[in-house]
Amino acid sequence: MGSGSRVKQYERRFFEGEQKRGGREEKAFHTVGIFGEYEVRESKGGGYELLKSGEVVGIFPEARIEESRVIFRLSHGMNLVVSEKGIREILTAEKAELCGLISSDGTICKYRSGGYEVSLRNVDHAPIGVFKELSEDTYGMTPHEHIKWHKTKEGKKQHYHIAIFDRRVAYDLWSLNIKGPEPYEFHPPTKYLDDEGKRAYLRGFFSGDGNVSMTRRGGHHIRIYSSYKEGLEELRKMFEDLGFHPSEIHEKREKPVPGRHRKEYNYYFSIPEEDHLKFIEEIGSEKSEHKRRFELIKLINGRKKKEED
Repeated sequence: MGSGSRVKQYERRFFEGEQKRGGREEKAFHTVGIFGEYEVRESKGGGYELLKSGEVVGIFPEARIEESRVIFRLSHGMNLVVSEKGIREILTAEKAELCGLISSDGTICKYRSGGYEVSLRNVDHAPIGVFKELSEDTYGMTPHEHIKWHKTKEGKKQHYHIAIFDRRVAYDLWSLNIKGPEPYEFHPPTKYLDDEGKRAYLRGFFSGDGNVSMTRRGGHHIRIYSSYKEGLEELRKMFEDLGFHPSEIHEKREKPVPGRHRKEYNYYFSIPEEDHLKFIEEIGSEKSEHKRRFELIKLINGRKKKEED
């Protein structure tokens, strides 16, 4: 999209109208930051204006001022970032984590009857509660929550199901290409993620398809699994972007579970032990079992440090 059409887009979305321009000109402003051809200024009476080459292209009630950029909150879980690189739309941390949850254990679908569903399933209620909070923050909607049952080798077991039945939400998330259309297919919306968004997305994804395990000798493993290798490669690249040192992707053969449709092959990569504390601090998980094991890892590492000292 060219710069001219981009400006027009923001004028349509944010400009309050020519009839109010005179009133704004009488207000006192001070410049918050200048980023190339863009300027952000704050009114002493409240609110912010975004200008491009002296022309007002956006009006916002609030802004987050950082050292090298200014962030404005848009609708439906999007932010507008203004920096030396220009302007860019990114996901809020809340929407990024919501996308991560959906990418791992979620569904976006349209029924033959014409209805739509954006949902999450998990045996742990904690991610379900987070999905509810993130949905309310992003879309202003409270999802419907249910208890359901699934088959296992030991018999039927309970899991939680939470869903939004709204066409607009489904199409908004489809536009990010985070899920499908092939079975198990997912893609992180990296085009719309800054570092904060990447951490939030990975936290959501790990809450569904992550694993934390302990060894008898006091070691520990943090791994991310998927049946879709291409998406897993994109996750691995995100970890590298954030300063982690993930292993290569490994292929794991798993025997099919009777009565359950799944691929025979699974893929995974590991976060090395030296990155585990960084992972716990920066990424983390919403899953209760993961959090308990994270506390154990921190305890083990604390003991090792004391022994080394």
